[in-house]
Amino acid sequence: MSPHEHNSARPQARQDGRERAAVPLPRRRFLHLGTAGAVAAALPLTAAGSAFAAAPGTGRALAAPAAFGPEPPLMHGYSGPQVKAWSPETDRHARYLRSRVPLAPRIAPFAPTQAHPGLDPRPRLMVLANDYVQPGWETEGYPYGPVAEAYALRFWQYADLYASWHGLPLDGRHDVEEPPYGFINVPNPGYTDAAHRNGVRSLGCWFWPRPEDFAEIVEKTPQGTFPVADKLIEMAGYFGFDGYFINQEAVIPVEQAEALMEMLTYLARTAPEGFHVQWYDSLTVDGGIDYQNEFNAVNSPWVVGSDGQRISTSIFLNYWWNDAKVKASREHALSHGLDPFEAVYTGQEIGKYQFGQPYDPAAIFPEGGEPRTSWAFLGSEMVWATVTGDKSTIAAQAPAYTRERQLWSGPAQDPSRSGRTHEPDTGKPLDPGGWDGTAHHIVEKSPIGRLPFVTRFCTGTGERFFIDGEQAGDRPWFDIGVQDLLPTWQWWVRDGDGAPSDAVRVDYDHTDAYDGGSSLRLTGSLKPGESAGVRLYKTALTLTPTTSLGLVHRRSGGAAELTVGLVFADDPTGTTWLTVEDAAGPGWTRWTRGLGRWAGRTVAAIGVGLTAGAHGAQDLAVNLGELRLTADERERAPRTPAGFTVDRVVRAADVASVYLGWEFAPRGVAHYDLFRRTPDGGREWLGRTFDGAYCVPSLALGAESGTARLELEAVSPTGRRSEPAHTRLTW
Repeated sequence: MSPHEHNSARPQARQDGRERAAVPLPRRRFLHLGTAGAVAAALPLTAAGSAFAAAPGTGRALAAPAAFGPEPPLMHGYSGPQVKAWSPETDRHARYLRSRVPLAPRIAPFAPTQAHPGLDPRPRLMVLANDYVQPGWETEGYPYGPVAEAYALRFWQYADLYASWHGLPLDGRHDVEEPPYGFINVPNPGYTDAAHRNGVRSLGCWFWPRPEDFAEIVEKTPQGTFPVADKLIEMAGYFGFDGYFINQEAVIPVEQAEALMEMLTYLARTAPEGFHVQWYDSLTVDGGIDYQNEFNAVNSPWVVGSDGQRISTSIFLNYWWNDAKVKASREHALSHGLDPFEAVYTGQEIGKYQFGQPYDPAAIFPEGGEPRTSWAFLGSEMVWATVTGDKSTIAAQAPAYTRERQLWSGPAQDPSRSGRTHEPDTGKPLDPGGWDGTAHHIVEKSPIGRLPFVTRFCTGTGERFFIDGEQAGDRPWFDIGVQDLLPTWQWWVRDGDGAPSDAVRVDYDHTDAYDGGSSLRLTGSLKPGESAGVRLYKTALTLTPTTSLGLVHRRSGGAAELTVGLVFADDPTGTTWLTVEDAAGPGWTRWTRGLGRWAGRTVAAIGVGLTAGAHGAQDLAVNLGELRLTADERERAPRTPAGFTVDRVVRAADVASVYLGWEFAPRGVAHYDLFRRTPDGGREWLGRTFDGAYCVPSLALGAESGTARLELEAVSPTGRRSEPAHTRLTW
């Protein structure tokens, strides 16, 4: 499939209507306290062999670094008896491991703004991967933590389903040399938060074999119910995820296989709408293991019964397919009245073969023909795990995120220029030239369909934390749960004639941010009169008479005219460029512009541009700290949170894990921020969440004379802050 280019117009300054004056932003006072410890070496790559030969949770569990505190909230696995007895009241840390971010709806496909306008939007993508790939231990059980060395996925726009591919030890067994693992692990709530914010369903994982009696799993009551199935639904509802990926990969007696099918049928019948169960191509109906590598009469009974009853939502096909098998999979789905894109996901071993795939995606997406099925990845976290050496700093992680852009956007790291440069070479698995890029086959998707839309370009990791342009904390951290909506296209840059341009480079800057841990940085040089446009977000935002556009930015390099470009759905080949006026001074500047003159029109894409004057622009450096479109700037600040209390403290010497709770009132709230007040009147940022509970994993004893004063603020989507709620921690 050949890439298709947009014919982008040159970014030009337009003065349509009255500009609002740009003003310098106010400063806040914070105290910066650093307490993070050192981290260990990076994890080695866990590559899958044939089928799922590298089973999740088969490695040795190790303790987390001391920086995590004496008892941070820790996820764990569940055995059959534990699932049947499960209750949030008795599940340790359950209250602190929930995702409360609702699943965002995605906007309808709109071909004119796609990186490849001719790409079919029907194929979907399942991503089965490790989550944070944290350093030095093999238990990915932390939703957030006080180190920077943790992988946070930056490409949600291509996925439709996500599941954490790792096992977890049973509760209290993490430090055992060879711990027992549960057959169920719920997805990391931080990843579920990020997935839902982007409109991606998050799935828990079922893995078998485990060292317990499978009869316990498929037990049926005299009333015809299945206790494990009922609890799996209850757990998903409580923890806030959307279903399960089921990897049943060990021989079981035929009667247990029959009971499993009956249980899955019961699950499909009783689960809420939208609950997704994905079956892996392994177990046969008689309890044997036989990978089909296609959708056929052997494995389709696990998806749809002979009576048409749906048993699983979809199937993840094993990897040893070819053109004929993928074609047959599509035909078999159609013969059962199934949508092959909704029901069939053809698997690709990204972790094992990386960019040198022996099974060509062209079998799924034949050039010049109609796509055949959806797609599935195993091990996309290889972009992080295959980068060896120190990754303890954000700067040292750059090669991993370059590799990530190659995986998703293609070897040119531009989704509009995806496509391999040569045929894959299995002997050179890390050569990206043999890989098309995910964007070559899967249409980019977006949840940005209603106002307000606000992003601060926070990636979910950092070495310090910023609020309103001021540093609020100087300890490293990771929490993908607070990741912003990141640019749809990474990176789509064009010159004034619409041709690809390398004059301006785009990346995240973790040394400076307006809110969170990162901003978006544009650097480069432009010749006299030269311009470059960066397309950022796919949207479907209908403007109102009160809609305004806002950009927070700062300059630290050469001068060029900065513009914001709007692509309207009724004129998708053109771009309306609005000049951003700068305020004097080196700090962050907020520029706003009313868009009422375009009321009733729909913005289909948003970008930014730089244009040099008559003398050119050398050594450009512009940071974007916030981009927003809001319907009404008079948004009210949230109410002060109620019921803010210290629930529990676990102390070790002068460090404590502090469990906090409050009344969760999500209406009008984007997140909550936690602080510690310092004796001199400053504040230290402690954490951010969209929930009514949070654990500060490692709070150090400061100079508070035995009492720490804690504050909690509710923050609106546009950044309005409530008056703080207060509580005290007595050491």
